[in-house]
Amino acid sequence: MNDLRSLIKESKTIKKELVASTVRMPKELQSFIEGLADHLNLSKQEVMLKLIEEGVKIAEEELNLDMYEEVENNTFHVLNTNRRHDVNDHDYMVSNGIAAAFYDPWKLNIDRIKKGDVVFLYENGVGIVAYGKGSGKTLKKDRYSDRDECHYQELSDFCALEKPIAAADVKKILGRNIVFLKTMSGIPDGKKVLDVIKGK
Repeated sequence: MNDLRSLIKESKTIKKELVASTVRMPKELQSFIEGLADHLNLSKQEVMLKLIEEGVKIAEEELNLDMYEEVENNTFHVLNTNRRHDVNDHDYMVSNGIAAAFYDPWKLNIDRIKKGDVVFLYENGVGIVAYGKGSGKTLKKDRYSDRDECHYQELSDFCALEKPIAAADVKKILGRNIVFLKTMSGIPDGKKVLDVIKGK
């Protein structure tokens, strides 16, 4: 009976973590997915989720998402709040005026932030939601039970934006493309974004 209770609890937990999303696809692709689901004896949802996960891995590898774009004397950074991996990370940063990253090599991005550098916090699917200035002092704390796997800096003059600036708008302001999926990217022309935020 305990096994049954565990299965039910686990099933409820997994369902809470999943988000519904609708996608339109060609009939041929849907037919292939249904056939693959039958072949693997899995649900269509499980097969689609696995295919999407594999596609995301390939995209991450191709985009070199763990690499920081080094820009000499860069004083502006865009930091992804990690919402797609853990909503608590996003909430922690925005609620506390913190720039944080987790585990190697991503946590090392925080060490690049110098005192006075402007850090824009970017939320996937929403845009730049906040910004502040780095302290230049990287602090460390445990990530769950993993020692010192969170590197963070407290941001001064922190401001959460009432109206986020969407990725498309940031690209328009800068007049160029920028990869928001990386943990952190240097944007040497970030003053343009800051000017728009401040209404200049």
